Amino acid sequence: MIEREIRGFFWDADPAALDIRLHKTYIIERLLELGDERAVRWLFTAYPRPEIADVVRTSRSLSKKSRSFWRLALGEADHA
Repeated sequence: MIEREIRGFFWDADPAALDIRLHKTYIIERLLELGDERAVRWLFTAYPRPEIADVVRTSRSLSKKSRSFWRLALGEADHA
């Protein structure tokens, strides 16, 4: 269930209808892109780090800036 404090990040959806498993990619993308410290903290308690890293690697919705930041933060940056 999405915590009340972060429901505002999902203005275009009914937060009560969001299933954290079924809508995992959407939730992770939205909070990585727009979330504040509280939202990101919740995100990392709701999902295992490898699942978040997988979304960062495969997302077409994250901005280039957000993708770069989260790849560095998760230790996923290219070493080439």
